Amino acid sequence: MEIFENQINAVKFRSTNYIWNQLKLNSPWSIGYVSTLIEARDFMTKEEWKKHYYRSGEERLRKIDELCTPEQKEALLDFTKATPSLPKELKELNFSYGRTEEELEERGKYMYEKIVEQGNKQKVTLAECVYSVKFRVMAETWNGIVARERNTIKTIGQFFPTFSFKKTEGERDYQYGIDYELFEEDELVCAVQIKPMSYKKGFSKEIIKAKKANEAKNQKYKEEYQADVLYVYSNSKGVITNDDVFAEIKQRAMLKSAFVQQ
Repeated sequence: MEIFENQINAVKFRSTNYIWNQLKLNSPWSIGYVSTLIEARDFMTKEEWKKHYYRSGEERLRKIDELCTPEQKEALLDFTKATPSLPKELKELNFSYGRTEEELEERGKYMYEKIVEQGNKQKVTLAECVYSVKFRVMAETWNGIVARERNTIKTIGQFFPTFSFKKTEGERDYQYGIDYELFEEDELVCAVQIKPMSYKKGFSKEIIKAKKANEAKNQKYKEEYQADVLYVYSNSKGVITNDDVFAEIKQRAMLKSAFVQQ
């Protein structure tokens, strides 16, 4: 399956990671539950997905114009901070839809201004900031979820042909930090989080912070569902690098089976 290739300098791109997360431009309030949007239908090509995300953003703006007062519209369009006091059905306009190309460009300009304020040591340009925002929102979602996750689940399915796999919806993914739930005969075996090796080996401030946040989310899932969250490290072709995870999944399936039989 074709993936997006990053066209800007890798060092410059990585240098924007911190500000991207710090400004919470990656939050569902800013860009929607992107993973849910991409899983809502089957896209034949990456360009089809890209167009769908933008069209969804246009639909969001039409609905905001139709349903909102000027004050509510202003709150929804302010991507720099969420407004919890809005009615749930209005907040869903931010969570359940994409954004237009112009809106992503606006986020890129905002990120560029903040980078300049902090000195811009890597000499990142405005155009590179805009590109980075678009790449993270649409390209990384496609590359990560479609290519890596789907191919990885196919690999796991070859080892566990009796299992069924349930893709986690956006809100649950955000709440528990899981990608798929694994079932055998309708019994929950475990959940998995599918990541690239760069996540496992990474020790930057951003990755350490992300790991701590995911640990807390995973622990919450374990407490509520009495099931572990296992990490699967793979590439976009679905090749799994931590082979021991198969034994871990098998062990949890056996424990579940023994518990059900009691």
